[in-house]
Parts: sequence; structure tokens; C-alpha cells
Amino acid sequence: MNKEHKRRGIGIYSYDQIKNTKPIGRIGAMLVGLFYLLWGLSRLSEVVAIRRSESQVFGSAEPHVAAFIAAFALLAIGAFVGHVGVIYYSRKLWFWASRRRGHHL
Repeated sequence: MNKEHKRRGIGIYSYDQIKNTKPIGRIGAMLVGLFYLLWGLSRLSEVVAIRRSESQVFGSAEPHVAAFIAAFALLAIGAFVGHVGVIYYSRKLWFWASRRRGHHL
């Protein structure tokens, strides 16, 4: 493997930024990202439920554009905040599994 491939970063984070981040920082980022994802999903389900109720009562529903934008913004923030930790630990798991598989062959 060439050295450049081995030292790649994750997204906008360089290899050194990822390497120097403590595990608690990566886990914290994943938890904060999960919080925002869950918050966004709950807002999205709430807006859909409100629209469904409006449709049943009034025959049509308001667009609720701002609420949909807010829900999708929360989903995007959650994915952005949590993705580095998820990618980092999935790579570690992949490399660990690859090494384990190589030892048994």
C-alpha cells in the first residue's frame, strides 16, 4: 500500500485531526449526531402526522414548508456531526476483521 492511501482523512477532516481526536470526542460526536438525527425524525413524523390530521379534517393540508425544512436540517446536522465517528470506527472494525480473517486462512 502506498503511504498516501493509508493516511487519508474522513470528509473534511484530515488524517492528523482524526488521529489526534480522543475516543471520547469521536463517541461524543456520534451521540450528538444521533440526538440530532432522532430529533429530526421525531419532528418529521410530527409534521407528517399533523398534515395527515389536517387532510382528514379539512380535506387538504397546509404545506408546512418551514417545518419540513427544519426537520431535514436537523437530520442533515445529525448526519454531519456523527459521520466521522461512524466512519472511523467502521474502518477500524473492517481492518480488524480483515486481519482476523487473514490469520485463519
